[in-house]
Amino acid sequence: MKLNSYLHLIFVALLAAPQALLAQQSLDDDDIVSVEGMYSTPPAKETKQENEALPSQLKQTNQQQQTEVKDLKDLNRLAPFSEVSVIQKKFMPKTQRFQLFAAGTVMTNTPWYNNIGAKLNLSYNFTESFGLEINSMFLTNSERESTKEIKEAHNLLAEQFIYTKSYVGLDIVWSPIYGKISSLDDTIVPFDMYFSLGGGTSSTNSQEGSNATIHVGLGQIFAISKSMAFRWDYSFNTFSATPVATATSGSPEKSNYNDLILSAGISFFFPEASYR
Repeated sequence: MKLNSYLHLIFVALLAAPQALLAQQSLDDDDIVSVEGMYSTPPAKETKQENEALPSQLKQTNQQQQTEVKDLKDLNRLAPFSEVSVIQKKFMPKTQRFQLFAAGTVMTNTPWYNNIGAKLNLSYNFTESFGLEINSMFLTNSERESTKEIKEAHNLLAEQFIYTKSYVGLDIVWSPIYGKISSLDDTIVPFDMYFSLGGGTSSTNSQEGSNATIHVGLGQIFAISKSMAFRWDYSFNTFSATPVATATSGSPEKSNYNDLILSAGISFFFPEASYR
């Protein structure tokens, strides 16, 4: 009887063993699925409220990082994307404004006379780059020592040396270059560089008296304020003239003459710029 009971228990245990193994395998599989799920589950999406809060947080962080800019040298301490420093394209605009240029002038290439005088120009700019300018110049003429020596040695008269008394003309002005100059990281001076081309009439001591002239020039305008600037100008004038005939010179021939003229002075711009 006891033997039969033991055999019955052993038989039941043998039947239950496979079911237990299957249950354990199922639990192991569930664990594997759970572990894989830890890596395969995508990260939780940020809520709308969190997304709306991000710009304000970034703004607060940027405000803490901002550096006050007082000088040009402070620009290199700006935090990225936290502050934008704007440098205006034009400090002193010229579009649809007049410019009155008053300057002293001197001729730099004549060996016979000291030619000094004044220049008064009036221009109008259609755009920042292009404009028209009325050019006028008046010169005084005094003989150099070399001229006096030649006259005494060769019995020449002053009329045989051509010199310019004045010039009036009209130019097209082109300003293709604009920039700024920094002085010791303390002052920034905006400037324009321009080129001019035109023509007019030179009054000379020649037989003709007035001579058709071609004018080419270049110069720079340095802004002092939005209505005033320092300007320098270097001009090249070329014309043909005939010296006055004298008893000793016979009939002089017509020749080409060139004037190189340096001017420096102040420009005034008007009306006041309302769009800056």
